[in-house]
Amino acid sequence: MSVSITRTTEDTKITWTQADDPQGYIVQAVDNGRLEDALTALGLPSYEQLAAVDEFERARILRSTAALTAELTRRVRHMTVAARDQDGMTWGTLASTLTGDPHARSTARSTYEAGLRQMGRIPSAD
Repeated sequence: MSVSITRTTEDTKITWTQADDPQGYIVQAVDNGRLEDALTALGLPSYEQLAAVDEFERARILRSTAALTAELTRRVRHMTVAARDQDGMTWGTLASTLTGDPHARSTARSTYEAGLRQMGRIPSAD
């Protein structure tokens, strides 16, 4: 992957090639404003700032951010399955990678199982 972010004191530039986005998910997130809206939400760090946004703009930002979050959650789940199945990560290592807490094994396992279900695979009962 060659998605890159170049930041200067004046602006920030995100660059990627078509090979980085063969299905056009990044392009869609940019073209439909979801990425911009999600970054706007990140830039409004307090409840007061979020609440001060016009109700229609807030609804748009909420809708866009929720849609992008759902897609990223799906990707996290699939990467979790790959980390466990392809890389052989232990539950503790996977928990640490996902949450920063090696003891959060149940979180890692539930993320893994959700990924399996999304992929049409049935989680084992072990």
